[in-house]
Amino acid sequence: MIPAIFTLATLALAPMANAITIYTSLPGSIPTQFLAADGLPAYDTVSQTPPPPPTPAAVPGGGLSLALPTGAVQGLSKAQRTDFVGISIELSISDNIIGRNGTFVNPIFLNHMQNLRARSGMISVRMGGNSQEKATLVPAISPPLAGATINKTTDPIALAHGSTTPLLTFSEDLFYAMSNISSLVNVGWYFGLPFLNPSQIQNVADSATTILGQNLLGLQMANEPDQYADHGNEPLPWGIPQYMTAWGSVRSQYVPTRTDLIAPNVCCSFKLADVIAAGFLQQFGQFLKSVSIQHYKDEAFCNGNLSAATLTPAAAFDSYLSHGSVQNFFFPYLNASQMVAAAGKDLIMLETNTASCGGFAGASDSYGAGLYLIDLALQAAASGFSQILFHNGGAGQFYNLFSPPPGNMSTFRQWTTASPYYSVLVMSEVMSESGSQVMDLLLNGNNTNTPGYAIYKNGQPIRLALFNYITDPSGANDIQVQFSVGGGATGQGSITPSSVTVKYFSSATGSAADKFNLTWAGQTMGDQFKSDGRLQGAEQIITIQCPNGICPIPVKAPQFALVFLDGVNPVVNPTQATQTFSTSVLTKLHGGTVVVPPAVLSTSNGRGGAQELFNIGGSSPGKISGADAVRAAVGMVLVGVLSGMAVMTGFGRW
Repeated sequence: MIPAIFTLATLALAPMANAITIYTSLPGSIPTQFLAADGLPAYDTVSQTPPPPPTPAAVPGGGLSLALPTGAVQGLSKAQRTDFVGISIELSISDNIIGRNGTFVNPIFLNHMQNLRARSGMISVRMGGNSQEKATLVPAISPPLAGATINKTTDPIALAHGSTTPLLTFSEDLFYAMSNISSLVNVGWYFGLPFLNPSQIQNVADSATTILGQNLLGLQMANEPDQYADHGNEPLPWGIPQYMTAWGSVRSQYVPTRTDLIAPNVCCSFKLADVIAAGFLQQFGQFLKSVSIQHYKDEAFCNGNLSAATLTPAAAFDSYLSHGSVQNFFFPYLNASQMVAAAGKDLIMLETNTASCGGFAGASDSYGAGLYLIDLALQAAASGFSQILFHNGGAGQFYNLFSPPPGNMSTFRQWTTASPYYSVLVMSEVMSESGSQVMDLLLNGNNTNTPGYAIYKNGQPIRLALFNYITDPSGANDIQVQFSVGGGATGQGSITPSSVTVKYFSSATGSAADKFNLTWAGQTMGDQFKSDGRLQGAEQIITIQCPNGICPIPVKAPQFALVFLDGVNPVVNPTQATQTFSTSVLTKLHGGTVVVPPAVLSTSNGRGGAQELFNIGGSSPGKISGADAVRAAVGMVLVGVLSGMAVMTGFGRW
């Protein structure tokens, strides 16, 4: 934990709430003092039952042999970036996650980001989703302690078409929070433009550019446009030609000179290959920084519509424990990824997770889902993608990476960090060397239970990623991968190192259904409501000797192993790893009432994630804006505030 460079002797706050009044039209009553957390998907404790282990065992005898070639290896991916896996945050709840403004930045969010930065050097975060599409930007809030960073109202058009995505008004304070976060933990940002409120596009683009500067990675224009007609935002007929006409018209009118746009952002009925075949890249390629899509393997219960789900939660859980599911997910993009590469563009999976509309209970936040998302990320790299971002929504989502506690628990609970965050954490080490190339080894005859990947750099294998999806407490399905570098069927001389080091991603009790107290290299983000964003415990790195040119790597059922072959010290940079941000000052300790609108509790916005994660302190008069915070000539001031409150920063906008 880094000490504050300066601390504040006194911090005058307007009265803040210590209870929540909830107004809702939902049937039944909701207590106003302490809302039951298990009534919300983000805090659900339901677990699934793992499928029975295969009989006979997936690897009879437990041993797998592997010889890794060197040199001009066929089948390697393009050279990848260290921040290959990023995070997508729904715009409508983003202030509750990252912080309110340039003065108050959430320290627990910073801690989560710092863990990733210590491994990959930087992090990419996208702010957007369905809630970006009709957003309106207003100037930074003034005077201090007045107004909310993001305000939401009901969208009657969306509501009439079965969607509950809100209309947003957000202030420039959000950009100042983002800018100061970049200064603290080296985050780069993608930001979503309001395509369906086009008069606001230039305003948003200009403000984002001015405030974020080089930390702005690109501007997403249009979000899941293939759903516009279904949601009542475009008239029929609505197809790829109509979308291209609309996109071109909006671009030329509102951002004619931008060359950092991200599109087409299709998700569903419009296929990327068809959009490219229709001439999207030829017509608009000069204005695009990257080509992007959004895709979820399955659909959950969108807007409460149980019939919309493509799987039951139990079936979804089983499907996440399968390498075949991951391969099938990317198969439709293999040709399109080559077309994008031929056009000289990167292909980004800008939003994904286990299932749309928040995922499945007991499945999307399981250890098994954590394995699946690591597999998904590696398969994305092997399939020609340049980046993949896992989506985080509000309290209505099962699949969140991390969730602050409900607002009425924020004075005595901390965050819940779930398995998808561990997936990003693991991948930040898998891809920690710039220029890494990935190859699916089709291990064990492409067995769906025991996949593996090799990560190369400059013709040499530097990492080995090994999975075991099976839950089997008997040990009969534990495996041991015995590998060499060169030798064997490679026809090359063996250059196997004398020893390798291994880090393991493990469940708490040896079950793929586990949800909390997972560990990466022996460290954990803790139990439900117990995470302050810092890894707990000592890092455990296993050294394995390689006698006679063979390295035996045990992988339990279930487990993930990351093997370091290149002699690079896998210990995380101790200087960066300890640069965490304290959470020591309580707020909402005085009288008052936090008012949470009904839509906050009862709605989500479909594929884009929940529209709100409790307005923690947001409707109380005590929220300080970056617009008029006290000026001071310091580099930064860090004052940690517990569970969804703020780090105070003294740079950026005051």
